Amino acid sequence: MIWTIFWINVLTVAVAFKKRMVLYALLNVAFLYLVTGQAFQIEGDLDRSHATVYLNNFINGPGFILALRYVLGISFVSLVLALISRGYVKDMQVASQHAFTPPRRFYFFLFALECAIGFILVFVVVGLSQFLNSSRPGYQSGATVFIVLLFLGIIPLLLKILSRSSIGSGDIVCFLFAFIVTSAFSRIHAILYLTAILIALFYERRWADMPISISMIMKIITIGCIASVVFLGIGALHDAQNFTGGSISDLINYIIAHPEKSILSFEYNYRVGVEGMSGIAGAFTQYLNEPTSVHFDYGASWILQGSVQWLPGAVKSSVSSISDYGMSLDWSPFSIVATGPESFFKSFGWFSVLLYPLGVYLLAWHLPLKILSAQASTKTRLIACIFFAITIFFTRGSLSVWIAYSVTYIAVIILFWKIYNANLVKHKSSLQSLLTPAPAPPGVNTTDKPCP
Repeated sequence: MIWTIFWINVLTVAVAFKKRMVLYALLNVAFLYLVTGQAFQIEGDLDRSHATVYLNNFINGPGFILALRYVLGISFVSLVLALISRGYVKDMQVASQHAFTPPRRFYFFLFALECAIGFILVFVVVGLSQFLNSSRPGYQSGATVFIVLLFLGIIPLLLKILSRSSIGSGDIVCFLFAFIVTSAFSRIHAILYLTAILIALFYERRWADMPISISMIMKIITIGCIASVVFLGIGALHDAQNFTGGSISDLINYIIAHPEKSILSFEYNYRVGVEGMSGIAGAFTQYLNEPTSVHFDYGASWILQGSVQWLPGAVKSSVSSISDYGMSLDWSPFSIVATGPESFFKSFGWFSVLLYPLGVYLLAWHLPLKILSAQASTKTRLIACIFFAITIFFTRGSLSVWIAYSVTYIAVIILFWKIYNANLVKHKSSLQSLLTPAPAPPGVNTTDKPCP
C-alpha cells in the first residue's frame, strides 16, 4: 500500500508542476517526505516487532494499517483535484503597475534597523552565551517577535521581484543579513522566505510562462538546494550541540564522525526529527485502543491556540487560559509538532479524507490563481506571497502555528507598509497607457474639427 501512496504522491507533484501550480507541488513534496517517506521506516520497524515508539507516539500494526488507508484516501483526493482542475494559463497574470525604486538612504536606514533588531535579539533577548551554546536559540521567550521583525529586510527583495524592478546591491545586502541571522535562530522562518521568493520568481519573472526546460528545473533545484542546506546543515549543527560543545569546526567534526546522530541521517531524522506518519499512526493507534478518549472538536483546539499564539509573550500570559483550553481539547497530544493531516483527523475524524486535501487545494491552487488573475495592489501581492509561503505549515504543522504566523506576518506588512509604499512609483508603461487616449467608438470621425 505504501508504494501505491508513493506513486500517487509523485504523480500529483508532476501534474501540479505541469499545470504550473508550484505551491501545490511543494506541499505535496512535503507530504511525500514527512508522511510517505516515514511510513517506509515505520513499516520496517513493525515487520520486526508488533509495536514501535517514535518520540511520544506509540504505534502498533492495526493502527498503522488504518493510518495508511487514511493517507491513501488523502493522496487519492489530492491527485483527483489536480487532474480535474484548470491550472495556470500563459499570460493570465496581470502585471504590477508600480515599480519599487527606493533611494540609497532607504537602504542605509533599513540596514541600520536590521542591525538594531539583530543586536537586541542576540545580546538582550536571548543572550550571547545562550545563542552560541543552545541547540534551539529561537525558542527563547520573546525571540519570535524580533525574528519576525527581521522580515523587514526581506521585503525589499520581494517587492523588487513582485514589481519586476531591477534588483540592486541594497536589496541583496538587506536580504542576506536578515536571512543569515534568521537562519541562526529558526530554520523554518528561513524556509518561509525562500518559499516566498520562489513563488514570486516563478510567476512574476514569467518562469511559469516558459516551457518546461532544463534551465527552469535547474533554477528551482538551486533554490531547493539552498533550502536543503539551510534546513539540514543548520539542523545538523544544532543537533550536534546536544552532544558536544566548542566552535563550529568542532561541531562539524562531530557531525562527520557521528552522522547517525544528526538530521543528515534519514533513520535518525525520521525517528526523532519529524512527526509525519508517526503522529498520524499514533493517533490511529489510540483511536483503536482507547475509543472512549476520542472526541472531535471540529478545529476548535488549533483555532483557540492559534488565536493566542501570535500575541507577544507579555500579553500571551494574561490569556493563557484560552490556549490551555485549546490544548485540553486535543485527545491525542503526543506529537510535539502535529502535521496538518494529523490535526485534521483529530478534529474532524474520517471527514478529513476530503476536508484536508480540499483545504490544501483552496490555499495552494484556487487562491493563487485568483490573486494572479486579479488587478491586485502591490501590498496585496506581497501579503499573498508570504501567506502562501506560510501555507507550508498546513502540511508540516502545526495548524495553530499556521494561524499565528499568518496573522503576525500580515500585521508586520500592514504596520510598516508606509515605509515601502513611499518608494513605489508608477511604471512608465502604466503612465503611458494613462496618457494615451482611448480609441474612438466605431463610426466616430476623430479628425473633424470642433464646431465654432
